[in-house]
Amino acid sequence: MRGEGVDPSMGNGHSPEKSAGQLLKEVTEDLSTLVRKEVELAKQELGHSVTEKVKGVAAFAILATLGFFSLIFMLFSIRDGLATAMNGWVWLADILTAVILLLIGFLAFLFAKKKMAAPISAEKTKESLKADVEMVKTVGRRSP
Repeated sequence: MRGEGVDPSMGNGHSPEKSAGQLLKEVTEDLSTLVRKEVELAKQELGHSVTEKVKGVAAFAILATLGFFSLIFMLFSIRDGLATAMNGWVWLADILTAVILLLIGFLAFLFAKKKMAAPISAEKTKESLKADVEMVKTVGRRSP
C-alpha cells in the first residue's frame, strides 16, 4: 500500500519538469501582464501630474479674473491721483498708469512661464521599466 495514489511520473514526489513550450507560454503571459501593469502605472502617474497642472491653470484663471477687476479699480485710482498731482494733465497720468500696468503684466508673465515650464514627470515609471528590462535580460541566464 505504500505509494498508493502517487503518480509514477512524479518520481520522488516532485512535480514533473515543464516543457519548453509551457515555460515559453508562462514567460509570455508574465511579460504581457508586466507590460499591462507598466502601462497602468504610467497612466496613473501621468494622470496625477496632468491633474496637478490643470489645477494650477484653474488657479491662474481665477487669479487673473479677480486680479483684472481689482487692477481696473486700482488703475482708476492711480490715474485720478496722478491727474490731480499733475494739475489736470490727465493724458500724462494715463500714460504713466499704462506703463505701470505693462510692468506688472510682464512680471506676471515671467511668473506664469516659470510655473508652466516644469516638465510632467514619470520617474517611477522610468525606474520600473529599467528594472523590468534588467529582469528580462537575466531571465535566460543561468547561475553557475
